[in-house]
Amino acid sequence: DRNLETAIRGVLFDKKDPSKPLADDDFKNVYILEAKGKGIKDLNGLEKCTNLQLLNLAKNEITDLTPIKDLKKIQSLDLSKNQIADIAPLVELKGLQFLELSDNKVTDITPLKGLVKLSALYMAGNQVTDLAPLTEITRLSSLDVAGNQVVDLKPLETVNQLSLLKLSGNKIVDIAPIAKQTQVRMLFIDRNQVADLAPLVAAAKEDASGKKRFAPFLRLYLKENPLSEDAQKNQISALKEAGVRIEG
Repeated sequence: DRNLETAIRGVLFDKKDPSKPLADDDFKNVYILEAKGKGIKDLNGLEKCTNLQLLNLAKNEITDLTPIKDLKKIQSLDLSKNQIADIAPLVELKGLQFLELSDNKVTDITPLKGLVKLSALYMAGNQVTDLAPLTEITRLSSLDVAGNQVVDLKPLETVNQLSLLKLSGNKIVDIAPIAKQTQVRMLFIDRNQVADLAPLVAAAKEDASGKKRFAPFLRLYLKENPLSEDAQKNQISALKEAGVRIEG
């Protein structure tokens, strides 16, 4: 891919001239590659960049991730706004700490199951239904699954170090599993099917009268849910009493 080659040459000071051939050793000198919006379609050749630690390929036309499957040193990977459906090639990238997959065509996140070093995972605007593969990624502090097809939040009961949790625009009814979050600062549950806030009220009340770990700091985004009369009349005011800021 000519555009990929141009991006790689851009970080190799003595190979900026396209007439100079690229040797295998040159690829090993690429540690950071920022190639956002470069019209890249094909990643072949990138497998030679075995020392890559940060890779930004956002806003391209990528479908196939196979060439990056053995880049074991990558810690930060941005693939947002591409045409990616299959993320199986990410399965061995165990060093990943930051992964951005928003606005692709991903349905199955099973390949993420073993990426236990992840602390930030953004995958808004895909077609994900099942969060079960995330149960063991307990280091996550930021998770964005807005605009997917998520119904069941049970898998997040073990992922309880989250400070940012974005669940906007899914099909969530039951928020009880979220009540296990003791570090959360920003919680987006807007545009779902939530009627009852009782589990969150109970957790916030308990926290406010005890350890004060999250309730006094929490900003809760609630708009466009079919909240029950009790939720509108009593539960929202109970949350506010516990220190929670309601942001619509």
